[in-house]
Amino acid sequence: MNPLPDEEGLVLPSPLDRQGTFVVPGDRIGVLEEFLPGPGTYVDGGDLRAANVGFLLLNLTDRRMSVFKPARLKGAACVPRPGAVVIGEAMSTQRTYCLIRIWMVGSRHLPGFFTGLLHISNVGLRVKDMFNVARPGDIVRARVISAKNRIRHLSTANKRLGVIYAFCSNCGELLKARPDKKLFCEACGSVELRKLASDYGKALL
Repeated sequence: MNPLPDEEGLVLPSPLDRQGTFVVPGDRIGVLEEFLPGPGTYVDGGDLRAANVGFLLLNLTDRRMSVFKPARLKGAACVPRPGAVVIGEAMSTQRTYCLIRIWMVGSRHLPGFFTGLLHISNVGLRVKDMFNVARPGDIVRARVISAKNRIRHLSTANKRLGVIYAFCSNCGELLKARPDKKLFCEACGSVELRKLASDYGKALL
């Protein structure tokens, strides 16, 4: 997916790079050639723009772009507590761990971001390194198992947990799952491995 220029001709990050980013009304978030308008957006010529303050979310299944307002919750603040299932974006992958920017708890979108750490010992599979588990830009579902020093320690040791959307390390396109559970890029032919959730490619964000 190619980046799009803004009104001044400057190149904006591609929509996939902006997943979960904060936007305000009028922000240009995409083009109709690539995405359909969803809740919290409107069409301006051939452009998609934010209709309200919130977070940019992409449903890659039906190619729909939406902006969701931060949830206003009663009672305790919505934070990723131990036991909670969270969704976030892999930001950095090292040999033994992956850092994840958490922006959903259950089905609720957070008003901010939390940092999660997925260690190789909590993946739920025997792997040589974390690059076969999750890579930067991947969208990951995990469970919080502890919260120490403001870092949420995560686990993907369940068939429903793991990467729900992954992107080609070579060209950035969305990867398709094969029957052998390997991922295949239709654009460049690259084949990659991840720790996949059972509903890979079908999850709603």
